[in-house]
Amino acid sequence: MAIRFATEPQNGSETVRAGLDRLAVRENKPPALRALNFSALTVTPPHAIYDLHADEIAKGGGLETAHATGFRYYVAATGASVAAAEVHTDASGKASLLANLNYGPFVEATSKGFTQVATLPSVSKGSYEARALRFSAIGLMAIWLKSDPGGTDIIYPLAPAPPMLEANRSYTAEEFLTAIRPLAQKRAANTETAAVP
Repeated sequence: MAIRFATEPQNGSETVRAGLDRLAVRENKPPALRALNFSALTVTPPHAIYDLHADEIAKGGGLETAHATGFRYYVAATGASVAAAEVHTDASGKASLLANLNYGPFVEATSKGFTQVATLPSVSKGSYEARALRFSAIGLMAIWLKSDPGGTDIIYPLAPAPPMLEANRSYTAEEFLTAIRPLAQKRAANTETAAVP
């Protein structure tokens, strides 16, 4: 049926563009961005980003514990994504901060991933909101297709994926949580041990 994306925050594209304009005049640009013609870059509509926390997953939490943290825009040059710009919003929903500009391996993987998930047989039968799901404690970035009520969520890990998950394969929420919970428990235990004086 359909994959839809979150509504863009007020002033979101302008916030990304202003950040790119500041970066364009810097002499010490990141190597991956030095050869770009900044005036020719395009900014795509965003998707929402949700973060998982190890302690919440370790205690049995599921996707309902994911924290909405911002919106990610793709910055493209000649049709290919070269960076992802993450924007945070204030309480009114207006873009308030360009939190980071990422040009690592998940940029291309996420861009391709959205194209790949659109072809999944289960997607053609349902209706979903496309989100990015990040679990920094285990180095995971995934596409989260949040189903409309009555449907089943799909999690699609991106490469490079942690060893307990296969990149570019769809998982149900239950399969995904079963795979990541042991590592989340280990990470949470390590954090608690480190905090003890």
